[in-house]
Amino acid sequence: MFTSVRSGPTTRLAAVLASAALTLTVGAPAAMATPQVPAGTGGTAVVPVREGNFFIALPRHGFRTGTVHFRIKNVGWHRHALSVAGPGVRSTSAVIPPGGRTSLTVVLKKGRYLLWCPVDHHRQRGMWTWIWAS
Repeated sequence: MFTSVRSGPTTRLAAVLASAALTLTVGAPAAMATPQVPAGTGGTAVVPVREGNFFIALPRHGFRTGTVHFRIKNVGWHRHALSVAGPGVRSTSAVIPPGGRTSLTVVLKKGRYLLWCPVDHHRQRGMWTWIWAS
């Protein structure tokens, strides 16, 4: 026998958020969990980045100031690259063929940074995101 439960906007929102969190946790490879070394602790933060058909996936968006080494993998069908722009930084990786990998190292100062794919019109198709350093 089924019981009926009334759900308001808060209950539905909680269910959607819980489902998204579970999907991100269960569906993410172990290497995407967290950067290996936090930036600003005397080492370089190594951050895995996945670029695909008009998305950029990062394990997190907040970082400490310091050196960040983005390890970029193209999991899509199109060529991609990664550009980073923010306080004192304007840098772009090599173009990555489908299935390929490259890396990009930048030094983050306190502030907000835009990450995007500079290939063709990928940025206009939604292939961008923000990160911040504090």
